[in-house]
Amino acid sequence: MEPAASWGRTPSRRYFPFHPPKPLDSLLSSPPARSAAGAAAAGRAIRWLMLLWVIAGTDQPFALSSAPRCHGCPGVTMRRLVWLLFLPGFLCQCNPPVKVPESLIAWTGACLFIPCCYQSCVMTPIKTKKLIISSLTWYLNPVYDSEKRDFNGTVLYKHNATISPAFEGRVRFLGDLERDCSLQLSDLQASENGSYGLRLVVLNLKQKQEEEKWMTRISVNVMASPPAPQIQAPSELRESVLAKAVCSIAYYCPNYPITLTWVGLGHGTPEPTTRMDNGRTQSSLTFTPSRQDHGKNLTCQLSTPAGTPSSESSMVLDVKYAPQGVQVKATPGETIREGDRLVLMCLTKGSNPPVSTYNWYKDSQWLNQGQRLEFDAKGDEHSGSYVCEATNEIRTVPSPALQIDVQYAPKDVHVELVAGSPIQEGTTVVLKCSCRAHPPVSNYTWYRNGQHIPEQTQQELRFDKIHPNQSGSYHCKPQNTVRMSVSPAITVDVQYPPKEVRITLQTPLRIQEGDAVTLNCSVSSSNPPVTKYTWYKDNNWYQETQESVLTFPATKERSGSHSCEAQNAIGYRQSLPVSVDVQYVPQHVAVVRQPSGSIKEGEAVTLECSVGSANPSALHYAWYKDEVRQGENSRRLQLAAVVSADSGQYRCEAKNDVGTTHAEPIPLDVWYGPRDIQLSVAPQGRIVEGMEVMLRCWADAHPPVQGYDWYRDSQLQERQSQAVLSILAVKVEASGRYHCRARNQISYGDSSPIHLTVYLSSMTIAKNSALGIGVVVAFIPLLVGLIFTLKRWRKRRLPELVVAPLGRRRRSFFPRRREPLKTQRPASSVGCLNGVSGDAVNYATLQFPPSHPRGPTAPASVPGNSRQRVKPGTPDETVIYSVVKKPNLPPKGEAKGDYENVGAQLEEEELNYCTLVLPPRTRAPRGRWESESDSESEASVQYAALRH
Repeated sequence: MEPAASWGRTPSRRYFPFHPPKPLDSLLSSPPARSAAGAAAAGRAIRWLMLLWVIAGTDQPFALSSAPRCHGCPGVTMRRLVWLLFLPGFLCQCNPPVKVPESLIAWTGACLFIPCCYQSCVMTPIKTKKLIISSLTWYLNPVYDSEKRDFNGTVLYKHNATISPAFEGRVRFLGDLERDCSLQLSDLQASENGSYGLRLVVLNLKQKQEEEKWMTRISVNVMASPPAPQIQAPSELRESVLAKAVCSIAYYCPNYPITLTWVGLGHGTPEPTTRMDNGRTQSSLTFTPSRQDHGKNLTCQLSTPAGTPSSESSMVLDVKYAPQGVQVKATPGETIREGDRLVLMCLTKGSNPPVSTYNWYKDSQWLNQGQRLEFDAKGDEHSGSYVCEATNEIRTVPSPALQIDVQYAPKDVHVELVAGSPIQEGTTVVLKCSCRAHPPVSNYTWYRNGQHIPEQTQQELRFDKIHPNQSGSYHCKPQNTVRMSVSPAITVDVQYPPKEVRITLQTPLRIQEGDAVTLNCSVSSSNPPVTKYTWYKDNNWYQETQESVLTFPATKERSGSHSCEAQNAIGYRQSLPVSVDVQYVPQHVAVVRQPSGSIKEGEAVTLECSVGSANPSALHYAWYKDEVRQGENSRRLQLAAVVSADSGQYRCEAKNDVGTTHAEPIPLDVWYGPRDIQLSVAPQGRIVEGMEVMLRCWADAHPPVQGYDWYRDSQLQERQSQAVLSILAVKVEASGRYHCRARNQISYGDSSPIHLTVYLSSMTIAKNSALGIGVVVAFIPLLVGLIFTLKRWRKRRLPELVVAPLGRRRRSFFPRRREPLKTQRPASSVGCLNGVSGDAVNYATLQFPPSHPRGPTAPASVPGNSRQRVKPGTPDETVIYSVVKKPNLPPKGEAKGDYENVGAQLEEEELNYCTLVLPPRTRAPRGRWESESDSESEASVQYAALRH
C-alpha cells in the first residue's frame, strides 16, 4: 500500500549483495534482497566497499575485464571513479524527485506561481538509464485513497489532458517533461487555500517497465489581502556610515507583478523591485543615516499591478551617534556655602545609544561614576575644577571644565529633644539647638511651624507643662559672621485621647433600597490619630473599621439605630446614636399564567402579577405585551378567546413611591395551522431543459410545518420535510401547474398554483435542425439526378432546340466583333488574324488541296470545336482566321492562373478571338454532311477567348 506521506515510492529500491569472488558484472546482475532492511544493508555495504576499493588503490575484488592490468596507468583510477557513478544514490537520492518550496503565500485576486524543477535523476542525462516520465498531475488538496491506491483531489493540470472548465483560462503549466514542472494559477479564490500536490509517475524501461510514483506537497496560504512585506536592515546604523535596507515578501508571480516602494526617509537611493532566486520579491534602499534620521519611520509599501498600495511595513530607524553637547550643570550654583547641597549633573543634548558611562574628574583626578554627582559641600575639600566624560558605544566625549567654590558657616546644626517618649499632655519638654561653627555662633533664633518665637535667643527652649496646642515643628537658626545656618526641623507631638466624637448620616432623610448609605464618625481632635472605629446597630456591635466613614448599600435589614466609637493609643470615646430608615421597591415580582402548557386559538388565558414585598406597600400595576403597553391596570389580565395575534412576551410592572419593578416576561404561544402559503420558483424568467429548478414553499404556522406535499396538475408528486423541491435536470415533460401543501399538528393548507413552462434548449434545437438539414442534403442528389434525367430525355426528344442557328438564337456570352476583316488572304488558305492590335497582324494559314467535284470529301475538323466540321472546297469557299496573342505573364514570384474562358479582370485588349467564317453552301448529298447548329448561316461567326 502506498503511504499518504509527503514523499512516497511504490516499488522498493533495488539493492545488490556483495560477493567478493564475483566480478562486478555478475554482482550487478544478482537477484534483489528479500527484505527491505537486507536490501538497504547490502546496498550500503556495496557502496562502502567500493569506496574503500577506490581509496586503497586496488581493483582486485572487482575485475573490470579479463585483460591484464597495467600498473601505474591512470586509466585504472578513472575506471574506479566511473564505477562509483553507477552506485545507487552516489550522485543523488531521487527522493524527492523535484525541488519545490515547502510553503507559499498569496491572496485573493492575485496569481499563484509554484516554482518546480526536476532532480537530476529524472532530468535529461538520466534518460540514458531509461527513466521516462509517464504521468504528471497537479492536485489541489490531494487525499490518498487506500482502496484505489491513488490520490483523489481537484485536478488543476494533468499532462496530455484537457484542463477542467472550472480552471480553464486560469491554470498554466509553465514547465515540460525535461527540466521544469512549474505551475501558475491566476485569479486566486479564497477556497483555493490548502495543500497543492504534484503527482509524478516515472517509468523505468530498464527494470521491466516498473513504475515509480511520488507525491510532493506544497502548503499554500491564500489570504484575504496582501500580507505586509518584511524589512531587513543592518543590526546597527551609525551616523555617516553607508547602510542598506531590504524590503521583501515571499511572493512572486510573472503575470501579477507587485511593486515595493520606500516612503518616509527623504533621501537615499532605492533600487527597482526585483525577483530573487528563492522566489521572493524585494527592493533595497541604500542611504547614509544621520542623527536627524533617528526615530524616523521607514515604510515599505506593497502595491498591486493596479498601482494601489495594499499593505505596508514600517520600522523605526535607530541611528547610533556619539554624545552631543556634553556639559556640567551645578545646583545651586558654582559658588556655594558649606552645608549646602551641591548637585553636579552631566548633561547631553542627545546620544544613541544612551550614554553607558559617566566619569567625573576633579583637578584631573578620577572622582566617581554616574550622571549625577551629589554631596554636601565641605569647605575647601570640594572646591576645584570638575569635568565629566560621557561614553557610549560610539566614543567618549568630555565636557568643558567647571570651577566650584565652597564657603562655609555653622554646620551640623540640629535640635535635640530632652523629654520622655511619647510626649503626653502636661509633661515637661526641653529643646536644644546644637551645631559646629567657625567663627562661633553669636545668636540663636527659634521657630515654631515656621513662625518666629519672640524673646527666645538662648540655645535651649523650655516647656514646663506642655499643652496640645504647643505641638508643632521646631527648628533653630544659628548665625556667625559668614551667614546664618538653619537646623532641620524637629516635631513636638503632644498626644491625647479622641475628643468630641459624633456620628452623622450623610445621605438624604429618605433612604431607598439600593442607595449608598454613608455614616461618618467624626472627632474634633485626636493625637495620635484614631486607629480603630467600632460600629453599633441597636446597641449591638456589628463591624470594626480603620476609616471614619462607613458606606453600605441600603437594604431593609440595615434599618435601625446606629452609633460609633473612636479609639487611639491613649484612649477611646463613643458617639450618640442616629436612626436609619430604608425604603425599597416591590420585590419578587413575577407573572403567573393560568392555564399552563400549550394554548390553542379560542381558549381563555388569565395572567396575574405576583408581588413578594414592598415599602411603601401602596402599588400600581401595568401590563406589557412585546414591550407595548396594554390597557389593563389591575393585578390580573384577562384574555377571553386568544388568537394568534395574542402570541408574544407578557410582563407586568409593580410600582410604589420608591420605584418600579419589572417582572421577567413569560411567553404566550398560540398554536394555529398553516396559512398564507406561498410558492416561488427559481430561477426567474425563461427555464430551459437541463437547468436546475428549485420550488420553495413558504407558510405561516405554529408549531412549524412538519411536512410538505408537492402536486403537479393536482397529482401528488412527492412528500418531504424540506420546504424546497429541487429538480436537478428539468425536462420539457416537467411543465405544468404546481402547488404545495403545508402540514403541522393543527391542520394543513394549500398554496396558489403556479405554471412552470420548460423550453427546449439550444442544443436540442440544434440537433433537430441538423437532422432536418441532413434530410434535405440527402434529398438534393436525388433531385439533381432527376433533373439531369429530364434534360437527357428532352435532348433526345427535342434535338431542334440544340441545333438552332446562331443567327436566330445567340448562345455565346462573348460580344461579336462587328468590324469587317478587310485584310486580303490567299485564295485557298485558312488564316488567323490578330483582331486586337491593329499594328501587329499574325496569320496562320491552313492550305487545303483542290476539291474534287465528284468524289466524296472527308470533313475537316476545326481545332477546339468538336461539333463543327469544315468541308474543304475551292479556294474561295472557306476562310478560317485565328488570332493569337502573347499572354501577360504575372510578376516574378506569383503563381500563374489557370486558363479560363473569360477572366474576371481581363480588359477588352486581353481577349483573343478566333474567327470562323463559312460561306453559304449547298446541302450535301445524303450522308456527306452532318447537321451542325452553328454553321448554317453566312453570318455565323464563333468566338473563343484564351486567357493565360
